[in-house]
Amino acid sequence: MDYSPPENIWDVGKNIAYDEPLKKDDPRYVATESARGNVNFSKLLKPLGINPRTWELMFEPDRTYSLFCGHRGCGKSTELWQLADKLHNPQRFFVVFLDTLVELDPNSIEYSEILMALAKQLLERLNDEAIELPPVFLANLTKWFDEKIEQNEAVKTFAAEIKAGAQADTGLPFLGKLFAGITNSFKTNTTHKEQLRRIIKNSFSQFAAAFNQLIRAAEEEVGKKNKGRRILFIIDGTDRLSDTDSRRFFIHDVHQLQQVESNFIYCAPIHMLLKSNEVQQLFNHFILPMIKLNERSDENPIKEGYAALRQLIYLRADRALFDSEKDTVDYLIRYSGGNPRELLKLLHYCYQLADGELFDRLTAEKAVKELATDYRRILNAEDYKLLHEVDCTDQEMPNDEHTRRLLYNIFLLEYNSYWWQSHPVIRTLPAYKKCANEAKK
Repeated sequence: MDYSPPENIWDVGKNIAYDEPLKKDDPRYVATESARGNVNFSKLLKPLGINPRTWELMFEPDRTYSLFCGHRGCGKSTELWQLADKLHNPQRFFVVFLDTLVELDPNSIEYSEILMALAKQLLERLNDEAIELPPVFLANLTKWFDEKIEQNEAVKTFAAEIKAGAQADTGLPFLGKLFAGITNSFKTNTTHKEQLRRIIKNSFSQFAAAFNQLIRAAEEEVGKKNKGRRILFIIDGTDRLSDTDSRRFFIHDVHQLQQVESNFIYCAPIHMLLKSNEVQQLFNHFILPMIKLNERSDENPIKEGYAALRQLIYLRADRALFDSEKDTVDYLIRYSGGNPRELLKLLHYCYQLADGELFDRLTAEKAVKELATDYRRILNAEDYKLLHEVDCTDQEMPNDEHTRRLLYNIFLLEYNSYWWQSHPVIRTLPAYKKCANEAKK
């Protein structure tokens, strides 16, 4: 694909979209494994039977449940899309990707919505690939819909409407439209959302058994068509759940999630790994750390980290738009903390604050101040105190709600080899400097 980075600041501002994950073959993608501290995906791939060196499927896993963890903005969604592309292969997996931010209401997600959406995605993917299933393997899901949804007085009219919209189809397309109707209602229809949640929870064992039957039949047909050797579900967006919703989804409702027997990778917020040992016992887990700009006890810049982020920023804005690489580009990189989205957010602020047609050091300093102000609005005195303690000690920090809040809000960043550091823009704030001065006294 021919691609040229924007050559004027107006095009930079028009195309900056820093919340957009990069999908297959996007020319703006930058490989960052080595820049994160020689991170590899072994902990994610080996439970799936994948040899990380050759990407060969060494065995066919029946059931795996994994978490892909990291800070917001560290590049999880982008990396998941790249992984999905590599893993979707006739000799590996038939990948079913669910972006919950697109398919569901990200402000309110429970396991019932996720599994309805996964059923919908699987049915649609099979139909798109012209993979047909004998009607007997669809009968139990259809029966569950008829008995538990269509015959329930609270949602009877709603069920009749979505069934009427699917009547022109049969088989997979028919069932796919039924589950598309349910999934869409979770995103847009507040009237039926709670009623549907309750119905699904009360009949979950029947649904799970029917869904498992569908998955097993689909895997057999997928194999016959040489489309993959196992089905793999990848679920993105579940890292955006609130702290309370994360705990409910990944811990309290895990039994329901794992009643569906297949291979799953869920995106998860990094603070979930500090909740307790429960999460580690229930899921395999992989952490995508920040891009490393320096070592904990050494302020000297790490070449790989800066090189990767320079490449990232120059793919979003032509290098001729910056007055200086060292004074402006590297300044923005340093204050991003190695978080790709924070770097792009700083570039966005540069676009908003630039007086001329170039990004210069003064504009970069204004952008850093703007981002620091964003954090200042939600930090409190105890936050500054703990963040300064983290920066000044090698001791383990308390595994408590306060620390998890700092990680969740990216006030505190985690790097490879398990060390933490406060977000660099926070260290520019007066309240942080006051803590530093008091500590010296």
